[in-house]
Amino acid sequence: MMTEWRELKKEMQGQQGLVTWLRRKVIPSGAELARQARERVWKQFWLEKEPTPAEIQERVDELFCSLLDTEYEVYLEYEELCAQQAPELVLSEEGKHRFPRTAQLLQSALDVVANTQKPAIQRLNEIASYLRPFYRLFEQSLAQGRMGRAGGSAQIHLEYLLHQLGYTGEFETQQVLNGKVDFLFPSKKAWDKDRQRCIIVSVKRSIRERYKQVFEELGITGGLTVYLVITEPADEARTDLTPEKIANIKKQNVYLVVRDSVKQQQFSSEQRVLGFTQFITQELPLRRQLWKPLLEEEG
Repeated sequence: MMTEWRELKKEMQGQQGLVTWLRRKVIPSGAELARQARERVWKQFWLEKEPTPAEIQERVDELFCSLLDTEYEVYLEYEELCAQQAPELVLSEEGKHRFPRTAQLLQSALDVVANTQKPAIQRLNEIASYLRPFYRLFEQSLAQGRMGRAGGSAQIHLEYLLHQLGYTGEFETQQVLNGKVDFLFPSKKAWDKDRQRCIIVSVKRSIRERYKQVFEELGITGGLTVYLVITEPADEARTDLTPEKIANIKKQNVYLVVRDSVKQQQFSSEQRVLGFTQFITQELPLRRQLWKPLLEEEG
């Protein structure tokens, strides 16, 4: 029994596994999920009209949080659709060919459904015994993928807001410095010329246990200004953003950027922790004055 479980797990999970295949079949790309989230948020706030830069500036934290939370809702809806369509997709010709062990498991459940000679409750119990290992592994894999994509979706929304606020041409994404960074202001060319005037922005859902590795991932060296944007809501931040982690961040040349509600509730007097509104409306314009001359020299 344990061997069968291990073989089923091997077939279903991993980058080449069944659940990854199902996600690609059913769940749209991150860019499409972000677009659908924007449509819902614009409908909620502006009756489907795209907000102006002035409106974004005025409500930037509310919008950013709404986009993040709405996209998560959209993603969960597609996960539910993925679960509903999974049996049919697995039992398709492609599914049977790629994932024969899982297809056989679901076919056995389907055979029980068709066997009307057995009492209904007996058939229900047998179906459950076949489907339980499938959906247990299915949900485990979905949960892992869900957490892995959270930071990426936040990057898409932040990039959109920056473009709307007039920062087009003043940042580059996924640049490799000492390590890969999410946002580099204003450009790699400017970085090579005078990195002290540039800033790095990294976006993560949370810090969690990996927080000591964050600084290595950012490729931080002395004198650089780095902003670490953490997008988790206030209830999660209370347990994640501990005094120990904040103290470690303060030892680095790092500013933590959080939702306004997290700033107000946990870090109202902490200078190296910024609310998202403060970051967008005060900090970025201030830093912009430093990198602007580098762009003018490029032009």
